[in-house]
Amino acid sequence: MCIMRLLPPDNNKPLKIVILGEGGVGKTTISKTFINNSFFSKAKQTIAVEFHSKILSNCKNTFCKLQIWDLGGQEQFKNMGVFEEFCKGSDAALLCFDLTDLSSLFSIPEWISFIEPHVPKFLIGTKSDIASSEERKFDLIPFQKRFQCVTSFKCSVKDVISVIGIFETVIGFIQNIRSGRVKFHSDLSLELSKHLLIS
Repeated sequence: MCIMRLLPPDNNKPLKIVILGEGGVGKTTISKTFINNSFFSKAKQTIAVEFHSKILSNCKNTFCKLQIWDLGGQEQFKNMGVFEEFCKGSDAALLCFDLTDLSSLFSIPEWISFIEPHVPKFLIGTKSDIASSEERKFDLIPFQKRFQCVTSFKCSVKDVISVIGIFETVIGFIQNIRSGRVKFHSDLSLELSKHLLIS
């Protein structure tokens, strides 16, 4: 799979993506589905943080390492005071919520507080396969704007291609920033954010 559109200037520095959201929204399942290139259905509760890694290559056989930091969503882990440290140095943050439980969407601001202000954010609504037709139609754009996210997605981990597509978009955006092709600011408008996603 040719996932890398650009090679970061610093080949030795891994790409770091943090995944945040309430417990049970599917963060670990999304991470492992991408890492394994297949649907992962046996995720257990994440204790504080779980690390995943993958070597990425582009069409010219150039490689770099991706690190995914999957933060546990249970309240006791949020209160440990370590999530800010885990999020430091991130290249992007995936903010996950469950489309069938909108309370997990309304808790996103708390998760944003752990992220450094300059880090690009992506909003992800999970479990679209079990969501009702009304839940699948839920408009993410107002929340994407409110949370100052680059873009938003709805996905099912059973659709492996869609999960891979999310990570390809995020990784491509990171690499565009690292290459200097785009300048990212956390208050980018929706229209400009869409423009910057184009490689």
